[in-house]
Amino acid sequence: MATTAAIAPFRVGLKELYLPDFSVILHRTPGLPAHNAKFTVPLWFSKLDLRDYLYHAYNVRILSVRSYVKQQRIIEGDPKNPRPQPNRWHRPRAHKHMIVELEQPFVWPEEPEDYSAWNREEVKDSEAEQKKYGELMQPMGDAVVNEERRKSMREQAKALLEGRLKWKPTTSRSVGSMLSR
Repeated sequence: MATTAAIAPFRVGLKELYLPDFSVILHRTPGLPAHNAKFTVPLWFSKLDLRDYLYHAYNVRILSVRSYVKQQRIIEGDPKNPRPQPNRWHRPRAHKHMIVELEQPFVWPEEPEDYSAWNREEVKDSEAEQKKYGELMQPMGDAVVNEERRKSMREQAKALLEGRLKWKPTTSRSVGSMLSR
């Protein structure tokens, strides 16, 4: 601890941090200059905490910090409760944002053109499948129309009416054999 205090250009905080149990999110903000960066931090985070965190984790020196807490809109009902709750109002948890002025500019790298290294197509396919099955699991999921099945049944009915197919029962048991028992 004494060695970092001698190197740091400011008085180092006394909070020792080994494995953080919080998340600090860096936002891509094209409207801000290159010397500024915007973060979303936990509500309990102070300006000194962010300064110490950036210095010790990434060796980034900052000149100043501006912070604000953004309240969320009031919504009807509780999103965690599956039942609708009319006339019961709930305000979601607020978010704390901090904008820091960096000593050296930070420029975001260009976004890649080819996402094949991240299996982007497979992720999109799995998201589509999950969305499809999620719709089936909703309360009105049994009312969802399966278009593929509808088309195949239409073709089968048309073939039966035209006489190209002959109807056969799907089981070996017939009604007569069940009545004779």
